[in-house]
Amino acid sequence: MELRRDWTLALDVDAVLRGQGADPAVIRARRPALLALAERALAAGLPQLAPATLSRRVVVQEFSHERLVLAGGAALTGPLVARQLAGAGEVFVCLLTIGPALEQWSSAAFATDPGYALALDGLANAAVTALTEAVCACLAAQVAAEGLRTTIALSPGLEGWPVDVGQPQLFALLEATQVGVVLTPEALMLPRKSGSFVMGIGPAVDRAGEPCDYCSQRATCRHRSQASGITSQKPHGA
Repeated sequence: MELRRDWTLALDVDAVLRGQGADPAVIRARRPALLALAERALAAGLPQLAPATLSRRVVVQEFSHERLVLAGGAALTGPLVARQLAGAGEVFVCLLTIGPALEQWSSAAFATDPGYALALDGLANAAVTALTEAVCACLAAQVAAEGLRTTIALSPGLEGWPVDVGQPQLFALLEATQVGVVLTPEALMLPRKSGSFVMGIGPAVDRAGEPCDYCSQRATCRHRSQASGITSQKPHGA
């Protein structure tokens, strides 16, 4: 199990705006006040980020009947797991968070300065997306050096893997307290600006598509144009 806290996230004002579901070009042309709020949130909010990730590489022992049995006896189950992880000899299981500070600050600001609070929330969303992308790229590079590939990252809450099924399965494989994340009885992660996912590993696993293809909100989601990230309690609702 690998714990990392040394992530540097590349975030700018456009990322903050996209994190709010806005088109940066439109905001720059028509809404200078919102642009100023995003700039303010970026400058003040960056020091509040505390990115941390926990990942584990686990051998697949058996696959049958929409059930992926892992070393040690734990299992991942469901139609999405069956489709996307079939053929994987191993999996990466990952948990990530940006910490509670920015989320708490945004909530506190909402009563007196809702525009600024939304900009802070946009920064938090952008940070989770950037952290997810960084982790996925790092893990993919790690196995590429071994001549292996990874699947796309799959999060509980995508179609075919319900939150109340997938989250307990992933948390059973990780010591989530190492990154300060807890799972509530309702399968909600706290801090909310956290994410979890699994990636299959193998010499010929399928990398087709992206996580958004399996989201029930894909037809209407305003975040889709920016999303390759796997965020649990942002647009996908996982």
